[in-house]
Amino acid sequence: MYATAYPQEALRRTRPLIYNPSVRTIQRIALLAACAAVAAPGCGGRRDVIALRIGHDQPAGHPYDLAAVRFARGVEQASGGRIRVAVYAAAQLGDSPEQIEGLHLGTLDVALAAFSHASQFCPELGLFGAPYLFRDERHFAAVFDGPIGDELDRACGRRYGLRLLATLTSGDRVFFNGRRAIERGADLAGLKVRVMGGEADALTWQAFGAIPVPMPYSEVYSALQAGVIDGAENEPASILSNRFYEAARYIAPTRHLVLPMGLFISDRTLDRLSESDRELVRRQARETAQWERALMVERNAAALAEMQQRYGVRLSTLDGAELRDKALPVQDQVAGKLQLQDLLSRVRAAGR
Repeated sequence: MYATAYPQEALRRTRPLIYNPSVRTIQRIALLAACAAVAAPGCGGRRDVIALRIGHDQPAGHPYDLAAVRFARGVEQASGGRIRVAVYAAAQLGDSPEQIEGLHLGTLDVALAAFSHASQFCPELGLFGAPYLFRDERHFAAVFDGPIGDELDRACGRRYGLRLLATLTSGDRVFFNGRRAIERGADLAGLKVRVMGGEADALTWQAFGAIPVPMPYSEVYSALQAGVIDGAENEPASILSNRFYEAARYIAPTRHLVLPMGLFISDRTLDRLSESDRELVRRQARETAQWERALMVERNAAALAEMQQRYGVRLSTLDGAELRDKALPVQDQVAGKLQLQDLLSRVRAAGR
């Protein structure tokens, strides 16, 4: 429904930058200072224009970037130009954990980030790193577009001063590596796999027999090249847009995780908005989430096909049911550690 109103730009696949903390930190400080100057009254801009910034960690043209751009355009159009949203792609404002911290401090307004990156501050989000949690897209929507989504929004605000405007999706994530084809679960044994920060990620790959290695997203490409890790997991659209296939040509359709992507906003930013503008921003976020979920299904399928046909990536015939049997107990293990057994029960029952 939204695709005609917002034509999808072609994916621009760029090689990830090698991480250099000192240089990047200096660049971010300068960029944030410049953004703050633009948004501040008396700095040459109109006082009645509200300037917001949204950051994410994917390249320009990635579906997450297209969603951020759609949200920004929607807010500006719905507000008649009173609210303008600048999009900063490719971790220009820091990796996702740094952007979450920026929301807390009020130095960033909006961020599109995986739940796992905010789970250390809002433990409820940590449950959603558990494997094989969602039956299908309808189940995902029933969880995040209903009372559970509202509960997570309030929990994030209460615990860390950020709010969950809407929940987007990665679609089904798969495993990629440069060592060998994964035709059965036992082939994962001993492989060093990059994981995100949430405890559920490490537990999942331990259950598969692999060795989890926590690592910032910006370091994955160079770590694959150097052999620091053997593989990682992501949705196909991100494997393609970040060109991870260059260092890891084997993909296994594990489909072990549908990663919720939060469109988070700082409480401090919400406090600057009128009640009507808050509802406007929330409405545009919800519409963007619906649009992006459909887009991810399309883009992930297209990415898998392109990587096989154009770049010689090998897709194995792994049966995910074998891994599902190993990983399902992780759901209860994670819920128990976080004391979220009731939330897990309600997630499992949603949409039935």
